[in-house]
Amino acid sequence: MRLRNLAILGLLFLTAAGKCAAQVQGESYHGHAYAYVAPGGLTARGNTLKAIALGVGGEAMLYKGLAAGADIGWQGPTESFRNGFGLASFNGAYHFVSSQHERRFVPFVTAGYTRSFANQSGANLANYGVGFQYWFKERWAFRVEGRDHINTTGPVAHAWQVRFAIVFR
Repeated sequence: MRLRNLAILGLLFLTAAGKCAAQVQGESYHGHAYAYVAPGGLTARGNTLKAIALGVGGEAMLYKGLAAGADIGWQGPTESFRNGFGLASFNGAYHFVSSQHERRFVPFVTAGYTRSFANQSGANLANYGVGFQYWFKERWAFRVEGRDHINTTGPVAHAWQVRFAIVFR
């Protein structure tokens, strides 16, 4: 039941992000959506399992480089991906934009709250990341991001990812 609710929330967010992207005309830029694949790892107590993550997300530009974003995905060990867990994140971000009209390379930082979910359990996590978007065309870009999700209760554990995404607006 919880997984379905989070999936519905994710779809609603992506619909809103899509509407923002559809409103882009000329110089105005309101946001973007993305889909990612992310090799990474699950680290706890000094041990790391290789993992992979898949997901979708989006960001709405609020003021200059400041953005609000959300994404939803699934991360699991490469040997048993089905035994992984979902991650729903809600973040703030800052995109380092210049005053130039056309800037292709845009670095950013991001941080926020993540809720993990699997079967009947879940956990509260914090996340942070850094990366860049390279805009090949006006409406699509390639995004690279390093993201770490940290357990905020109980023993320290990390679900880290190196995200490779296609961005569209």
